[in-house]
Formats: sequence, C-alpha cells, structure tokens
Amino acid sequence: MKKLTRPIFIILLLIGFNVHSQTNIWDENPSDSQIELDSLLSILPYTSDKEKTPVLNRVAEIYWSIDPNKTIEYAYEAMLLSRESNDKEQEGLALINLCQGYLFNDFYDKALQYGLQSLEIRKDLNNLYDLAFTLRTLGWLYFDIGYFDKALDYHTETLKIHEKIGDKQRIAYSYNSLGLIHERKGDCNLALSFFKNSLDLKKEFNNKDRIAETMKNMGICYRKINEPDSAIVYLESSLDISNEIKDQQNKVHILNELAIVNLKLGDFDKSYRQLKESRSLMEGLMDNKEWIVENDRIMSDYFLAKQDYKEALNYFKKYAEGNSEIFSSNKSEKLTDMRIRYEDERRASQIKLLEQQRNLEAQKKKSLLIGSLLLVIIAILIIASLWNNIKKKKAIYQQNQKLSIEKLKTQSLLRENLEHKLEFRMKELTNLALFISQRTSIYKDLTNSFKSLNSTDINQLKKDINRLIKEYTFKFDFNEDIQRFHTNVETLQSDFLFRIKEKYPHLTDKDIQLAVQVKLKLSSKEIANINNISSNSVEIGRHRLRKKLNIGKKENLVSFLENI
Repeated sequence: MKKLTRPIFIILLLIGFNVHSQTNIWDENPSDSQIELDSLLSILPYTSDKEKTPVLNRVAEIYWSIDPNKTIEYAYEAMLLSRESNDKEQEGLALINLCQGYLFNDFYDKALQYGLQSLEIRKDLNNLYDLAFTLRTLGWLYFDIGYFDKALDYHTETLKIHEKIGDKQRIAYSYNSLGLIHERKGDCNLALSFFKNSLDLKKEFNNKDRIAETMKNMGICYRKINEPDSAIVYLESSLDISNEIKDQQNKVHILNELAIVNLKLGDFDKSYRQLKESRSLMEGLMDNKEWIVENDRIMSDYFLAKQDYKEALNYFKKYAEGNSEIFSSNKSEKLTDMRIRYEDERRASQIKLLEQQRNLEAQKKKSLLIGSLLLVIIAILIIASLWNNIKKKKAIYQQNQKLSIEKLKTQSLLRENLEHKLEFRMKELTNLALFISQRTSIYKDLTNSFKSLNSTDINQLKKDINRLIKEYTFKFDFNEDIQRFHTNVETLQSDFLFRIKEKYPHLTDKDIQLAVQVKLKLSSKEIANINNISSNSVEIGRHRLRKKLNIGKKENLVSFLENI
C-alpha cells in the first residue's frame, strides 16, 4: 500500500508546485512555503530521477531567501539531472535558481553567468512567463551593482512581455521596478510617473505590502525633488499600511525617510523621535546593518542641524565605519573583499588565542618577578604580532595593487585587440565594397566595348560577341559578393543598425542600406555598382534619405550618420 500511495503523493505535489511556479515567490506566505518545503524534503529521497528534477528546483526556489547556499546546492543537482535527461525547461529553471542563490550571496559574476545561460534557454522555449522572470532577475542584478542603464534595458523588456501577456499585476511590478531605476539615475519626476501607474494597478488587487512599498518610493521621490508636504503624505500613508500588516522592515525605512523630511522642515523633535523609534525597531531585525548605518548618517545630520558638532561628528564616525564595513568600492571585486575579511578575522582569532594564553599564564604566576617577566614576554609577543599584522597587511595591499595593475593591463590589451580587429574588419568591408564596384565597372566597360566592335562578317561578329558576353557574365558572379558584403555590413554595423532603426523607425530597409553605405564613405558611383542601379538613382536616394532624417542641405550626411 505504501508503494502505491507514494507515487500518487509525489504526483500531487508536482502538480501543485508546477502550477505554483507561475506565481511570484515573494507573494507566498512564509508558513505555507515552509509546509511545502518540509513535504518536498520528505519525499525527495523516494523520487526517481525524472520526478526528482522538478522537486529539486522547487526546493531550491523556496530556499532563496531562507538559505541561498541551499538554493545553490539543490539547483546544481537539478541542473546536472536536467542536462542528463535533456529537459530544457527544468535546466532553465535550475540555472535561474543558481543565479538567485549566487545573487543573494553577492557573487555577481557567477550569478550573471547562470542568469545569461537561463535566458538563452528560455528564449528558445519561448515561455513568456519564465522568460520575463529571467529578464527581471538579470535587471535586478545589474541594478544591484550600479549598472542602471543595463538594468533599465532588462526591466523595459520585461514590461513589454507582461503587457503582451496582459498580466496587470506583473505590469504593476514592472512599473515599480522602472521607477526605482529612474530614481537611482536621478530623474525623480520620471520615476514618479512610473510609481503612479504602478500604484493605480496595485490598488485593484489590494496587495497591501506592494501598495505600501510603492507609496514609500513615491514619498522618497517627493523628498528628493524638495516637495516635503507630498513626501509626508505618501510616507505616512505607507507607514499606516506597514503598521496594519506589521511589516517592520518597511516601517524602519519609512521612519528614516520621515526623519529626513521633518529635519528639512525644521521639526527637530519629531525627526529625533522617528529616528529613535526606527533604531529600536531595527534592533529586532536580523539583517539590520545597512539600516543602522543609514540611521547613524541621519542622526549625524540631525545633530549638525542642532549645532551639536561633537555628537554630529560622533555619529558620522559610526556611519563611516559601518559603511566601510558593509560596502566595498566595487561590487565586482566582492570575492576579493570577502577573502581579505576572512584573513582579518583569522588574525583576530589568533590574537585572541594569544591573549587567552597570556591570561592563563598570568594566573599561574604569583611572584612579582615572574609577573614582570611575563609582561615583558607578552609585550614582545604583542609587538611581534602587530609587526606581523603590518607586514601581512602591507603584503596584501601590494598584492592587491599588483593584481589591479595586471587586470588593467589585461583589459587594455583586450580593448586594443578588439579595436584592431574592428579596424581590420572595417577595412576589409570597405575593400570588398570597392572590389565589387570596380569589378562591376570593368564588366560594364568590357560588355560595351564588345558591343561596339565592327566586322564585315556580321554573323561571325554576333556569335563572338554573344559568346564573350555569356562567358564574362558567368565569371562575374555579383550576387555572392554583394550578399557577402551585406552580411558583413549587418555584422560590423549591428550597433549602428539598432540605433538608426530605433531613432528613425519610419526608414525603409533600402533607406537603412543606403545610410550604411554612405556611412562607409562610399561614392555614389560605388554605391550604384554595388546595388546594380544608376548613379542618378543613388543621388535621388540620398536626397530622400536627407529629407527623412530632417538634415539641412549644408549639413554633412556622413558626419550626421557617424554621430547617430
């Protein structure tokens, strides 16, 4: 009976979380997720390889915010099994789970590697829900490391997919994401338009935590554009909802923001109360270091406004120390920073061990003479330890400097190599165009020359001319060279083609083809030969292109195209 019921139970669970996989992990109830996790872990040892992959993926997904290391562990196993069975759908899910696991651990290079692999697979599968989620995850990855333009591209593409699906709830999330990016880029007015659209949609679903989040974001934007009254309205509305749903983390952020606004308005007492309340709340949060650092910074501004410079300096020092502890100057070198911190902690443990040994020895010695000798020994050990620490830190610093210099040299060489390759390909492309042009011209001249021949034997002359025309027409295979030319153009000028199509969507394919050839600085005659048209047609095309691009007669067309 147990053998019969176990597969049925597994199938029911698989059906349940396959349907569930279309939802957002962040919308789940934590208690429900824990119940599901316990159930999946209990059946995992009894599942076959085919059933095991989706179970592993779902377990990895639930572990995202609980234990990212577990996410990596289960997702990696799911990836291996899915590749063995050639299950692309589960492989794409395993890869995005790995991306999430490494992203939560701040290993951005590995997160990006697996995220891009998932994106490639999901583009081929064309499951719009899964594709949008992968794009959204990559968008947040770039947002987290400060590449806001790249983040904007991914979130914009995500929004287009959500609009195509017609999922209003996900559209609302995308609006909020785009608003956050524009706010970080410094365009708060544009950010507010996205937040307002997001809020209007979220109100339809009465998702209170999401509504509170967007209201808070709007309050921050109003604060940044110096509209404190509007900022207070939205921040206090968000605070009311956070109190209702008991969202302590959001409440901490809101209280800090309200303290900043009230400080600007000169209401020092209210600002101080909000800072103290925020501080007391964050004591109960597990991951609170960033909140404490932000609170110290605002508290420093508060005492500065109160002209209590001593306390202002005290809190600013706390802020600076906490900030340097949490944030590195470059997140792409996070792994190096973590290794350095590990070495510091190891050395601190060694020093602590030496101190414990010293205390143990001190307890055994009762004599003043032995005690004095012990103090000298301890002093020598401390000095030696400090000297070793200085040497080690110096060595680490020099090694890091050396690595940075080598990295810069490598990047410079790579960039120089790419520039040489691009220059070579551009020359190759231009030479190909000139070759086609010259070859076409020779063909026409040769044909015209043969046609103008005179002979007394008319029939023989016609036979010779026709034979020569056929022979040279066969030898000059234009289509292959022209096709190779256009293929090279599409490869080398892909960035230009993307920009001109985006900026001037009304241009036809022939207009764009002419624009590329003009940008390559080909003459009208050369363009005519390449496209097998008359020079007059090229001049008409250039005139039409100028008109569509809205270029004046005196403006240089080549320079204009190079600056697109």
